[in-house]
Amino acid sequence: MRRLSIGAYTMRLSLFHFIQCSDMKPFLLNLCLLYASLVSVCAQTIQGTLFQERTQRPIAHAEVLLANGSDQHVFSDSTGHYVMAVPEPGRYRLLIKAEGYHLQLIDNVLVTTGKETVADVVLTESTQQLGEVNVRGSRPATAIANGYVSVSGQIVDLEQTTRFAGSRNDPSRMAMNFAGVVGNNDTRNDIVVRGNAPNGLLWRIEGVDVPNPNHFGAMGATGGPVPILNSQTLQTSSFLTGAFPAAYGNALSGVFDLQLRNGNERKREYTFQAGFTGFEAGAEGPLSRKNKSSYLVHYRYSVLGLLSKIGVRFGTGTSAPQYQDLTVKLNFSIAKGHTLSIFGVGGKNGTVFDNTVSAYSDAGTYNDYRTAMGVIGATYNSQLTTQTTFRLATAFTGTQVANRYDTLGRDDALHANYRDRSHYTKATAHAQLTHRYSMQSSLLAGVIASNYWFSFHDSTQLASGMKSLRNADASAQTYQGYLQWQYTPTDRLTLNVGLHATHLSLNQHGVVEPRAGLQYQLTPKTTLSAGVGNFSRMQDWMLYFNEPTADNQVGRLPNQSLGFSKSRQAVLGWTQRIGTDWLLKAETYYQYLYDIPIDQKPSYYSALNEGASFFTTNRTGLINAGTGRNYGAELTVEKPFSKQYYLLSTLSMFNSQYRTLLGEWNSTAFANRFVWNALGGYEWTVGSRNSLAIDIRNTLAGGRRYTPIDLARSQEMNTTVFDEQRPFAGQLPVYSRTDIKLTYRRNKPRATFEWSIDIQNAFNHSNAYQMLYSSQLNSLAYSLQMGRYFVVNQRIVF
Repeated sequence: MRRLSIGAYTMRLSLFHFIQCSDMKPFLLNLCLLYASLVSVCAQTIQGTLFQERTQRPIAHAEVLLANGSDQHVFSDSTGHYVMAVPEPGRYRLLIKAEGYHLQLIDNVLVTTGKETVADVVLTESTQQLGEVNVRGSRPATAIANGYVSVSGQIVDLEQTTRFAGSRNDPSRMAMNFAGVVGNNDTRNDIVVRGNAPNGLLWRIEGVDVPNPNHFGAMGATGGPVPILNSQTLQTSSFLTGAFPAAYGNALSGVFDLQLRNGNERKREYTFQAGFTGFEAGAEGPLSRKNKSSYLVHYRYSVLGLLSKIGVRFGTGTSAPQYQDLTVKLNFSIAKGHTLSIFGVGGKNGTVFDNTVSAYSDAGTYNDYRTAMGVIGATYNSQLTTQTTFRLATAFTGTQVANRYDTLGRDDALHANYRDRSHYTKATAHAQLTHRYSMQSSLLAGVIASNYWFSFHDSTQLASGMKSLRNADASAQTYQGYLQWQYTPTDRLTLNVGLHATHLSLNQHGVVEPRAGLQYQLTPKTTLSAGVGNFSRMQDWMLYFNEPTADNQVGRLPNQSLGFSKSRQAVLGWTQRIGTDWLLKAETYYQYLYDIPIDQKPSYYSALNEGASFFTTNRTGLINAGTGRNYGAELTVEKPFSKQYYLLSTLSMFNSQYRTLLGEWNSTAFANRFVWNALGGYEWTVGSRNSLAIDIRNTLAGGRRYTPIDLARSQEMNTTVFDEQRPFAGQLPVYSRTDIKLTYRRNKPRATFEWSIDIQNAFNHSNAYQMLYSSQLNSLAYSLQMGRYFVVNQRIVF
């Protein structure tokens, strides 16, 4: 088998190329010096707010101690807020004591000179009247910290995104290190969970379900080459990989529930960063110190896009990707126990591939591809009583795609092949009420109402000319409601029972989904967990509006009657703490998927294989008659950062299959079978204030699935011809990659400077991207993913 490298250029060209341009070095140097000269003196401070687990009520008069061999301590005020000065930059441990609550020990609190450290903490009530159990706490109020997640939940820390080698400051790529998630595609950051299609993932920001938050992401997809989300604006969040609680709907595989952090309400702070993801500038600070109101603004522009505008070229022709994004959050304390936040996240992008060979395009083609995504909204939080809280989130979201794809004919002229100008917008409101009946019992209830406006217009070239695939301007509504009851009869047992319901006005389909989970603390260091439930997802909106093809003229929009794709899931888990720092976790699961869209006539098509491309299928006449199954086991060994190092190893073994009217079980496109990640890092103290860190990540994963190619017919037709009777029967060689990252952090009296170099695919392993027929070689060949490349980053915080 020959290998053909066509990945000479991708959208992931790094700042390494930029630094090689000698004419830009003085510009960077002067800019850094300018920023350093403007900073003001910043004391080393840790601040935060203490919350009650279920109701998010602030906890006053709690003691916060510095657990680094010091007797230094402070108390939270009437609003639950605390401020603690520390002697010098470094990493600290906090111990929080409050009457009636478990002790909370918070590890790895990073303190720098350029920015105040915020460590919000959720405290768990003790149902025992005497004695308290010393447990390691989690930080801000995520669904996991609130106790609603029984299994398959992971708290995502901001520092993990910036620290892990190979993550590129991308939350999606960072999540690929967790058990159950496959990351064997260098071209996109699609999150494939437990063999499910990536479009089964739900993205939620500030309580609002949002469309694909990635640059160059296709309509209906959940991933893309570059994130719109800026990791520097994110608070600790929740990542769920199965059997999630009733508060989440319209998802089959997982949930990424993200929170934007508030700006510093005490002092103004600024950030400048130049790196792989772009040139960034950020500012935050108080709007009113008296009312504890703040602002946070971050803007980013692509490195290659900006440099191409000023005439710097990299030998990539017109294909330099251009993108920009903005994140804003304003937070207002309008009265005691009442806050209002206004937030916005958005980005737009575009690139032109003009006869460029890459992982995104072919020779002899012209592709002008542009997308945009945005959300703007507000959240209102109210402490109605000491036992009841109310939250209301409202927002407008939208996404759009403009795609022109032409092919070069024998007359050396471009001919239209595909056109797409589509968009949709949504107005949504999410109301949530939490009531604590007693120390043992609480109820979470909510409703989500959304109105969508669609405009789908795309067409493709057929022998008879351009044919419309979708030509619709319409609207629809969805309504969701949920209840979740949590019961904790003892400190050792927590039960979660819930119900989620969804109604779609487009075709009047609806679902009701019962869910349950439990956690039982067998010993102080051993926990057993389980979760079961029903889950569902609407089809991609564009699929409902596919127009009939020549061989299927039944109705104008034959897919519009499609119901929900559904899944029954069961998970068993075991967690063992070893000593004070190590964690061993194992989970096994089974998922049965049903009512999956397939062809009315026997074929191998199933919607379970969609969601990882830049296009939506144009099939029509689909019916909810397909099935699927995912099953596997996962093992995690983790030592969180302490004593200057961390380790994380995750192993996932799984299978993913689907079945159509043919009655055969076939591997899905995402049945990679296994993935193993091993990460580690060590941090040295340099002098009394600075640090040097090395982080290493190694990944081994089953190769991507592909449909075998009929070589004889391909040679006869002089183009790739697939053997459609053997869908996804082929598998590329094992994916192997090692990333090595070096980071130097220097804490000056007035600012923090950070430099890093991330050597991606450090050993230059040749990973196959896809199998194709090469007319030049007259044989089959692999196209390759990225070889070794360098991601250089500099950040200044003051």
